[in-house]
Amino acid sequence: MNREVDNTVIPSNNNVVEEWSSNSTIESDITSNGLVQLIFYILYVHIFMLGVFGNVLVCFVVARNRQMQTVTNLFITNLALSDVLLCVLAIPFTPLYTFLGRWIFGRTLCHLVPYAQGVSVYISTLTLTSIAIDRFMVIIYPFHPRMKIEVCLLVIIGIWIFALLLTSPYGIYMHLEEYTYCEEHWPNERFRKIFSSITSILQFVLPFFVIAFCYICVSIKLNDRARTKPGTKTNKREEADRERKKRTNRMLIAMVTVFGISWLPLNIVNVINDFYSPANDWIYYKLCFFMTHCLAMSSTCYNPFLYAWLNDNFRKEFKQVLPCFSKAINGYTPKTTEEFQNNKECNGNNTLQESLLLNETQIRNSNPEGCELITHETTASNVSRDIEETEAL
Repeated sequence: MNREVDNTVIPSNNNVVEEWSSNSTIESDITSNGLVQLIFYILYVHIFMLGVFGNVLVCFVVARNRQMQTVTNLFITNLALSDVLLCVLAIPFTPLYTFLGRWIFGRTLCHLVPYAQGVSVYISTLTLTSIAIDRFMVIIYPFHPRMKIEVCLLVIIGIWIFALLLTSPYGIYMHLEEYTYCEEHWPNERFRKIFSSITSILQFVLPFFVIAFCYICVSIKLNDRARTKPGTKTNKREEADRERKKRTNRMLIAMVTVFGISWLPLNIVNVINDFYSPANDWIYYKLCFFMTHCLAMSSTCYNPFLYAWLNDNFRKEFKQVLPCFSKAINGYTPKTTEEFQNNKECNGNNTLQESLLLNETQIRNSNPEGCELITHETTASNVSRDIEETEAL
């Protein structure tokens, strides 16, 4: 279907919706101003550089260190890959096509770009949902078997297949007209609206509520455990434990808030465009679109920070890869890979773990490798649970 309006949106509800110029342009549109365009170009360039750098760095540190290849970290790596794809295919093409007023990238990219954008958004949101569910299972049901690496890889493959199949109409129904305009040609209006509505629900509404539910439950559970944990602690340890729980809660709240704030405005714009076409005639419509689009694309910069940098294991790896950060942050001196291996062997987990606050009543014995053996049976389950909590968060 060819929507001859001032600006054709393609696809309407893939959350990285592209604002394509059509055959006519409103002279009074504020985005036609050179200064406004320059501001958006600067914003997109910064988002592109930060997003690509942060997410490639996440992929690199997981690939270089086998000990980092855990279930949670593989999900984070998949998220980083989808964000890189989003940076490469959404950020450059959106402003260029709109501000240039024509499609100059050829017929193949006319089909591929919107299709790949929809795929990358699906992968990103479904991966965020998978991370939330995995953390929910680890914290709420700590004694259930943890997801295996093989199962994690199958879930990731399933996410990609689901995204590729469900987004295929965005590639099929795009057509390059007169080598100038890349526009949508849906079979009928009803099909377009139904498909757009389903896409909005599966890409934003459902993931948002699942993520919010999981992290709210996790936060409540961690607080309950902090209050009911057996054993005596010194005031200093109690304060440290409370501070750790506060940091965790702030991080969980930030994850839900950033996801909602980043994607909700763009989804609202998309829904309005799909079900109230006269909105395209509003002189500030394109400005609102680009503002919400920039906000959504900025999530590619936040994700590496929220899901990787705030994790001690990732941060230590980053400091090894980027030594310039090691002196700037808390005077930390990066550990060698060998030291990391020793830490991993000591805590008996697949990744490096944060130091755990143990009971004063625990009996410690040093083995030949310098690792501590916890022999107090009554606290063993708590230690194991804390290790899983630390890895999941």
